[in-house]
Amino acid sequence: MDTVIIRNNKTIIRIALWIKEYAHALRVIGGVFFVLALMAGIVWVSGNDVEPIAFLFSIISSLLLASPSIAEYVMPNRKPVRYMDYDEILEFILTTNPKNDWKWIKTNWAEEAFLKENPRLRIRVRWDNEGKHNDNFQEKWAKKHPDPSASSFWYDLSNDGALIERFILVSVDGA
Repeated sequence: MDTVIIRNNKTIIRIALWIKEYAHALRVIGGVFFVLALMAGIVWVSGNDVEPIAFLFSIISSLLLASPSIAEYVMPNRKPVRYMDYDEILEFILTTNPKNDWKWIKTNWAEEAFLKENPRLRIRVRWDNEGKHNDNFQEKWAKKHPDPSASSFWYDLSNDGALIERFILVSVDGA
């Protein structure tokens, strides 16, 4: 299967991140099933008919022990947002899709977006005076549009209600 298709499937991404979060527990449980399969195999070799049970335990242990490696293949070097540090969050945001990965909520005076994967990660802008950085933004690159007016606004990035960064973004050419 094409890795691009796998990495764009939200259900697979959620499962992979869940597996990565609980990889240690899955390995422990996989180890327990491996020991059970080993014991069932010994009982089977000694003449008892427990082959289906031994087979079932071995399949379960294989799936549990292999799942963290498969999750790492699907989502390499990616951990859940709640375990990311400051730099990882900023790098991760640049890889997200504004329309598909974020849910936008708008009012007359503000706009807020939260990450669908983790709604605690939010970006917020206020369109009133409190959110305005500069009503008459003056830079050559901002004035090279049919509508030369430009304004800059404060964008607040927060995680779990705590402000982690404040950015200035510029609205050009009639937004």
